Amino acid sequence: MVECERCHKKFVSYTAFSQHFDTKHHNAQRPLELERGLATEKELDSYKAVANYAHGPSKTKLAVFLLILIVASGVIGYLALTPREQSTATNIVAGAIAPDFTLPGVNGASFTLSSYRGKANVLLFFNEGLSCAPCLTQMADLDQLNPQFTSLNIVMVSITGDQLSLLSDWAHSSGPQYGKVLSDQSLTVSRAYDMLGPDKSMMPGSAPGHSFVLVNEQGAIIWRQDYGPYNMSVPNDEILAAVKQALGA
Repeated sequence: MVECERCHKKFVSYTAFSQHFDTKHHNAQRPLELERGLATEKELDSYKAVANYAHGPSKTKLAVFLLILIVASGVIGYLALTPREQSTATNIVAGAIAPDFTLPGVNGASFTLSSYRGKANVLLFFNEGLSCAPCLTQMADLDQLNPQFTSLNIVMVSITGDQLSLLSDWAHSSGPQYGKVLSDQSLTVSRAYDMLGPDKSMMPGSAPGHSFVLVNEQGAIIWRQDYGPYNMSVPNDEILAAVKQALGA
């Protein structure tokens, strides 16, 4: 029996008590006891329904129950064995097609990766930009490799998450003379290339890490190396050696 504390009427179930309370005391806050009792009563009703179904004498019920189990097992097996399509970011490895993109550059012109298809190899250097002094030094140092990059038909492109105006101020005063510098302020491209994880960036989710991606003339990635989040300065000869090896030069 359940007793209403307001009018002291008694009820045989919490369901009946709930109906009474909602009708007679609808402006009052429901007692916590009522809510708990209803939850327990629902669980008990569910248990009784399952128990009655499982232990019922009907062969039809048993057949239906077994059919449900078979179908459920088949669905689970299908989901477990069916290959999942991986996200674009997880496929940014050697052998994959590089996601196309267009970004604004500090020289006032936009850069589109696919426009170099069939014309040149493109070396993408993702880095943390203006918040990382070694990254800025790395961009300037890579400019020293311009003769070697030219001989290998490589276009050097640096990508940061900095605001274009701020990045332009730096580039015009002390930035690369030959390589292109692009602003990915929305981080759309950095995200597509899987550059924002804690295993790659010192500022996960807010800036790309220190990574290189080499895209060949056919638009395929032939080399990728993530140096972040701890190594923010890679010797030029190490980069050049890796690029030459990837190109088979």
